[in-house]
Amino acid sequence: MTGYLVLARKYRSATFEDVVAQEPIARTLVNAIKSSRVAHAYLFTGTRGVGKTTMARILAKALNCLSVDAPTPAPCNKCDACVAIGRGDDIDVIEIDGASNRGIDEIRELRSNAIYRPARCRYKVYYIDEVHMLTKEAFNALLKTLEEPPGHVKFIFSTTEVEKVPATIISRCQRFDFRDIPTRQIAEHLEKVCEAEKVTADDEALFRIARAAAGSMRDGLSLLDQLLAAGEGKVSQDEVIRLLGTPSDERTLSIVAAIADGDTAAALTQLDRVLGGGVTLASAVLALGDVFRNMMLVSACGADSKLIDLSDTQRKAVAELAGRFAIPVLVQAVGICQALARNIRGSSVARGLVEAAVVRLALADQFVDPVSLIERLEALGAGAAPSGEKKKTQLTPARQHTETVPTEVQEAALTPLQWEASWLKAHWRCVIDHLVAVRQMQVAGALKPAGVLDFADGVLKLGFDAAHDVLRKRCAGPLAGAIGAALTALAGRNIRSEYVSLNEGPAGEPRPAAAAAPQTLSTEEKNGISRDPAIREVLSLFGGELVDIRKEASTPPPAQEDEIEEDQ
Repeated sequence: MTGYLVLARKYRSATFEDVVAQEPIARTLVNAIKSSRVAHAYLFTGTRGVGKTTMARILAKALNCLSVDAPTPAPCNKCDACVAIGRGDDIDVIEIDGASNRGIDEIRELRSNAIYRPARCRYKVYYIDEVHMLTKEAFNALLKTLEEPPGHVKFIFSTTEVEKVPATIISRCQRFDFRDIPTRQIAEHLEKVCEAEKVTADDEALFRIARAAAGSMRDGLSLLDQLLAAGEGKVSQDEVIRLLGTPSDERTLSIVAAIADGDTAAALTQLDRVLGGGVTLASAVLALGDVFRNMMLVSACGADSKLIDLSDTQRKAVAELAGRFAIPVLVQAVGICQALARNIRGSSVARGLVEAAVVRLALADQFVDPVSLIERLEALGAGAAPSGEKKKTQLTPARQHTETVPTEVQEAALTPLQWEASWLKAHWRCVIDHLVAVRQMQVAGALKPAGVLDFADGVLKLGFDAAHDVLRKRCAGPLAGAIGAALTALAGRNIRSEYVSLNEGPAGEPRPAAAAAPQTLSTEEKNGISRDPAIREVLSLFGGELVDIRKEASTPPPAQEDEIEEDQ
């Protein structure tokens, strides 16, 4: 009985045209053969399963095919030399495992045999796999032969860790870097294999296998082989999920949908169902991170971007869900998932960490600390250390609805940054409180989830006048009056369509001029200020853009400043 040949070997590419996703390398080698410019040594680098050994064997066949009188870019794959090279046991094409033949004695033997001409082929080809495993002494012994080998000898090296190969070896070779194979191309190749094997396969299942292969064709074929052995002549998505131990797309998207709604109970319930189905915490976190990454790409690049490795059905579902998040929120979610994946390794409270992260994502708006950010911004504008040294009186909720910028602040000769921070301090908490209230009303069903009402996704860009009109028409209950009153008071602040206006004061009044002409900052100083996390966060919250940074001339602080702070 003949032994079973696994798919990865059975369907190994036999010609340059058959190699998947490495067309630039194949084209270069074909042109080198056509123009008789074949080098004496090649170095193939790349991750596992991307075609390094396959390309080496095809090149060896192209040089030694017996059906023609000279090297050919299209070997016949039928002559004795092609068949033996394809099996890896030709007498003139010597394949060496660098891990088990890594010493100087093996290289000495290679050098002593290299002087003899091939038995039947044109060239004697030495293929050393995982060449980085050779010892330092072995590399040094190979240098002279590698640089000036006999005319009938060709060297081909491959490695997954090219950084471990000495520069003296790399400089003597033509180096080719094999790229990871795109998910869609792996899925297409798996489909062809299933057709050749007369196996029925779901497109979604093949795409999930291709994603799990992570750029390696051999890994994808090995997973498909395992599924065929476990199934009954059919590859279904349920079988793939069971084999891989990953949550289904529907379950993962349901968690993200609950996060978008701010519904912590639903999000944690869906997470519990995923884990109850046998999915590990690490797999669940990885799946969540992938969904947030894909939504970030959809928001940043569009749903049709080639950066998104999803099937058409999954792409549509992710695109619909991405519209419920702002890009900064998605960026933060990706970072949280990445940090979470590291933190749960070996942790005794791994599930608690995952659940806490889900709650944090669902209540992202409530984890912002705008007061500290604004205080840092004010301190930076005044040229002082971050605040926290002075205790300041906070506005009560009742005063927040009616308080306006104090007259002392309007008349004081404050720097633009000081004046801006003073106004924001007076009203920021009011804005945040009501944005959270509107979000809670949406979750409770009191408000329909329309785009103009979704403050977390940028209702501030409408301007407070427009927001007030929308709320006045659609809000029900006593809360509408409080929100409307606050937004009416804030409307005079002149918040523009894309940014917080820094050009006008309350009710359109000109902003107070600085006490002295601004001084020019150096490029280094500007770069340092623009990278300050407080400034970046405030710009992100308001959708602003940093146009210029200037330093006001040194002036004594206004006498009224301490009184203003106490009044606030």
